[in-house]
Amino acid sequence: MQRMTRNSNITVPKQMLQRTFLLRTVLFVSLFSMLFMSLYQPTLAYSTTWFGFHSWKQTGITALFYVVAISTLILSKLLLSAFSNRHDVTVKSILLWLMAEFFVIATEYYLFTVIFKLGSIQIPQLLLRIPLCVALILAIPYSIIWFYAQYKAKKEELELFKVTHKRETIESGHRLIQFRDSQGKHKMSLSEDSIFYIESQDNYVQIFYNLEGKLSSYLLRSTSQKIEEDLSGTSIVRCRRSFLVNTSKIVRWGKEHGHFTITLDNPSGKAITVTPAYYRTILTQLDKRSL
Repeated sequence: MQRMTRNSNITVPKQMLQRTFLLRTVLFVSLFSMLFMSLYQPTLAYSTTWFGFHSWKQTGITALFYVVAISTLILSKLLLSAFSNRHDVTVKSILLWLMAEFFVIATEYYLFTVIFKLGSIQIPQLLLRIPLCVALILAIPYSIIWFYAQYKAKKEELELFKVTHKRETIESGHRLIQFRDSQGKHKMSLSEDSIFYIESQDNYVQIFYNLEGKLSSYLLRSTSQKIEEDLSGTSIVRCRRSFLVNTSKIVRWGKEHGHFTITLDNPSGKAITVTPAYYRTILTQLDKRSL
């Protein structure tokens, strides 16, 4: 019993709580459901599954249901993202959240079936078959998403382990920057020279850095404003609302398509647009570098 209680309080991988990741899960679940139901429907001969594109009416009802179901999922993910910004999300709480999603979507499917008089089986049978169908549609893709997020988290931990145990490779003259999360807990230390850029994602920041010649990243629960304060006095400054860049890594800059852009010396070769509000800040840093 104690072991079960401990496991239920384990926090879920932080990758799963990013707003962008959550919204991508909606797309994945939607595509999976279309594939699953296209395979599932013929086996039940139009009993529980009534959607399809064989007639204008069927196409219209199918499209309407997907609009309602996808809207439900999007709203759920946005609420989950907002909730995770203020609270730690445990395995127990995420399971309860997904069960609520399942109940709402199963109810929506049932109401569509009854209101539009779809299908050919009795209500008691519907009440048994619809939950099973919806449970399969949600459980399979969510399991895949969970294992993928776990893989990303383990990969990140391995890279962090490499960084932590290779401080001797840090060149002299480059300061060591400590990164702390929103609760003030130390999470990682990086050489200033190894950092390329930092991207803000809601209440998370993704730190992109050099690890053994490859572009690696670490997702940290903190705001870009807090990170910007901690990096005051370094070569890492804000270039737009969601980006901080290491100006010592800029290899090319100028106007492209009417916008001032900078290109960093990193494996991705990513060009980043600088907004007018931070244009002068970047130029000042570049001038300091040329002195």
